[in-house]
Amino acid sequence: MPIKTVFAIKIKCLNLIKPIKMTTKEIRKKLQNYIASAEEEKVKALYTVLENGVQQMFSHWDDPEFVAEMDSRMKEFKEGTVKAIPLEEFFANSRKYLESLKQKDAV
Repeated sequence: MPIKTVFAIKIKCLNLIKPIKMTTKEIRKKLQNYIASAEEEKVKALYTVLENGVQQMFSHWDDPEFVAEMDSRMKEFKEGTVKAIPLEEFFANSRKYLESLKQKDAV
């Protein structure tokens, strides 16, 4: 999958990212309680979702096109030919963009 496609998919998913007001410890406890009492099918489904996510996180590094793109971007960054922005700024800009798309769809 080309890097631009992956980037576009991740941008579209940003609206799914909502701040969680629990600590990691609290989340782990809730998940443990859920798993302990969940039906077998739900436990297997949850495992499949998590395992697929882990595999997808690492599989892109096996893609020579992706690695070449990342190498190229790092070279540009180190040479100073591109400007990096803080992650918070990226997310803020992305949320504004997604909001503008929602407003266009509502018209």
